[in-house]
Amino acid sequence: MNIPKNPIALLAAGLLIFATTNRTYGADPAAAAAHGNKGNELAQAAKYDEAIVEFNKAIELSSSDPRLYNDRGRVYRAMSKFVEAIADFDKAITLAPKSETGYIERGQTQMSQNKFDEALVDYNKAVELNPANPICYDRRGFAYYNLRKYDEAIKDYTASIEKVQTNPLTFNRRADAYVAKNDFASALPDLEAALKLKPDDFDTTQRLQFVRAKMAASKPVAQAPAPAPSPTVAPAPEPMDMRMKIGIGVAALVVLILIIVIISRRKNRGY
Repeated sequence: MNIPKNPIALLAAGLLIFATTNRTYGADPAAAAAHGNKGNELAQAAKYDEAIVEFNKAIELSSSDPRLYNDRGRVYRAMSKFVEAIADFDKAITLAPKSETGYIERGQTQMSQNKFDEALVDYNKAVELNPANPICYDRRGFAYYNLRKYDEAIKDYTASIEKVQTNPLTFNRRADAYVAKNDFASALPDLEAALKLKPDDFDTTQRLQFVRAKMAASKPVAQAPAPAPSPTVAPAPEPMDMRMKIGIGVAALVVLILIIVIISRRKNRGY
C-alpha cells in the first residue's frame, strides 16, 4: 500500500476516513436528537407507529444513547408491545447501568403485565441507584400495594411525599393503602390534600365521599335517655257481683236477727 507523503494528501485521507467512519457507525447526535424530539411529539399525539419510525432513525444515527431506547420503549409499552419494550429497556440499562431510569421504565412495563414481583426487583434497584428520586418510591409503593403489602406501600408513599408535596397521585395512592387497611381517618387528609392540588378531580372526589361515608357510618349513634319509670298505680277493684251483694246482705240480716233473739231471751231469763 502506497502512503502519500504530502501533508495535504495525508490530511485529506484522514478526513475521508473520518467521514467514512461516521457514515458507517451513523454517529450524528444532532440529527438523532431531532428525530428523537419528533418521535416524542408524535408519541404525545398518540401517533405511535410514526413515533417508532422516528426513534428508529434516531437510534441508527446514535446507537449508544440510552435515552433513545427508553423513549422508544415507552412507545412500545403504550402499544402493549411489551417484549419490544423490555428489550429496549434492557439495552438502556446496559448502556447506562448506573441510571435508575431504565429500571423504573422496565419495572413499570412489568407492572403493566401484572408481574409485580419482577417490578419490585427493578424498583429496589432504582431506589438503590438514586434514593433522592421520589418517583422511585412512588412506583415501588404501587408495587407493594398490588402485592397487598400495605404498610410497606405507605412507607414508600410517605418517603415520596416528603421529597415532593405537589403530586396528587401519590396522595391518592397512599389514601388507597390506608383504605385497604380500613384506616379511613388517615386516608381523609391525603384525599383532601390531593383535591387541593387538583380541584374538581372526579376520582378524588368519589374517593373522598366514600371515606367520609365510611367514617360517618362507624361513629356510635347517641342513645336517647330512658324515660323515668311511671309510679305504679294499683288496679281498681272489680265491681262485686249483684247476687253476691244480696247474699252478703241476707247473711248480715240473719246474724242481726240471731243477735236480737239471743239478747231478748237473756232479758226474759233475768240475766
